[in-house]
Amino acid sequence: MSTISRDVKHHSHKNYDLIIIGGGIYGIMLLLEATRRNYRSLLVEEKDFGGQTSLNHLRTVHGGLRYLQTLDLKRFMESTKERKWFFQNFPVQLKPMPCLMPLYKRGLKRRSILRIALLINDLLAINRNRGILPQKKLSRSRTINAEAVKKIFPRVNKDRLEGGAVWYDGCIEEYQRLLMEVLKFSIQMGSVALNYLKATDLLLSEKKVKGIVARDMESDQTYEFNAPVVINAAGPWSRDLARHFDKDYPSLFIKRLLNWNVLFDKQSLSRYSLGLTCHQGNEHTYFFHNWKNRLLVGTGELEVEKSDTDRVVPREAMEKFIDDINGLVPGLDLTEKNILRVYSGVLPATDAGKLAVRETIIDHSSHNGPRGLFSVSGVKFTTSRLVAEKTIGQIFPDSIKISDNENLKYETILDISFGYEWEPESEIQLGILKEIMDKESVVHLSDLLLRRTSIGDNPLRTKKILEKIKGLFDWSEEKWEAEVDLLRKELNNKKPFEIDIA
Repeated sequence: MSTISRDVKHHSHKNYDLIIIGGGIYGIMLLLEATRRNYRSLLVEEKDFGGQTSLNHLRTVHGGLRYLQTLDLKRFMESTKERKWFFQNFPVQLKPMPCLMPLYKRGLKRRSILRIALLINDLLAINRNRGILPQKKLSRSRTINAEAVKKIFPRVNKDRLEGGAVWYDGCIEEYQRLLMEVLKFSIQMGSVALNYLKATDLLLSEKKVKGIVARDMESDQTYEFNAPVVINAAGPWSRDLARHFDKDYPSLFIKRLLNWNVLFDKQSLSRYSLGLTCHQGNEHTYFFHNWKNRLLVGTGELEVEKSDTDRVVPREAMEKFIDDINGLVPGLDLTEKNILRVYSGVLPATDAGKLAVRETIIDHSSHNGPRGLFSVSGVKFTTSRLVAEKTIGQIFPDSIKISDNENLKYETILDISFGYEWEPESEIQLGILKEIMDKESVVHLSDLLLRRTSIGDNPLRTKKILEKIKGLFDWSEEKWEAEVDLLRKELNNKKPFEIDIA
């Protein structure tokens, strides 16, 4: 099993071809694509891997059906291709996700129109199952009549119901494990990834990048890391970091759009994930995702100003979000008290306050900045690998081109699923958690429960979990209590009320 070693001093004595700042999905994919091309690569993350915007995700890998509405065929083909990439290379973490959208003879969402759209969807994605395991293949799209919709989704609003559209995308059962498996594959090929290491300064010589200065957030020690290329992939902080290292580049984050998904203490409404459209005010489609048979709903969005709290959903916005989804399902009657987790993060928006359409890749030397410094700002989880491929190709134009048909030849290192009610009931299961702790750079209790596993996604069972895993940690009682307090704060962050876990 690949080991993510957090020996900061040891790794600081090496020379690298490039350094990536930011351990979200874009940074992790940049590490993968650079390492596949045999570049000695280092990733540094100020907090924990995949712990910010990347963690706050709807647990899906989307094809391009939504882009057919605007005839954006390029984005359609990119999304479909990248969805296939995930299914081919990380099939353990993905499964086919049936989706249903009830149709009501309104606008473009009519059965006659959707029948054509779904046919085009299947024709353009005709190779979607090539090279995918039989049990992971995506079925054909179709339209169904109103009676079939009622069987799939008994609580559907039946007023003027015409029928429904059915299509298939990818569901990520163990989202945290997917991110870690991608990261560990890069480690297996020789790259280095260090969490809780903050890049503080850029090392320069005659306006050429020589590396970075970074502070170990655990020991407060400072280290230098040498490389002629540095990629700023700091997500919502990318514009700030670009300004700190060079100057302001507004195109990295023109405006800030807060996106959020909410896990409710409710069973899912169907074995299908449901696309339901709210017509109050601006038309908006919410997805009622069936994640581990629980109700995960998203995505809410709100333009926000930059502040220390811009990732917290304002109470008024959350109230409207709940009102909207209650209005879409008769008798649902959700309240704030049903909220288990709020997954929120900030994504780049356009001047109009809409979600950005494309990634931004900046070569700072093209703007009279340091040679060897690049900044990347991405939008979609599904196309993160493709953006990484574009970026590495731009930085190293003479690098070996990886064939689109070449899979990673990677086998999942740790194949484990954490059911919604999962608890460690045996020494073997405790041993698996201990292995994760020892080999995946787990520094804090919250790393294990929130960012290496999905155990913390059900905070209602956390008290029992803590009692069972306490012996795995070689900590003093004082240290244990401090870590439990940190976990409590993270679990209740962004929520309208607290759940007591200990």
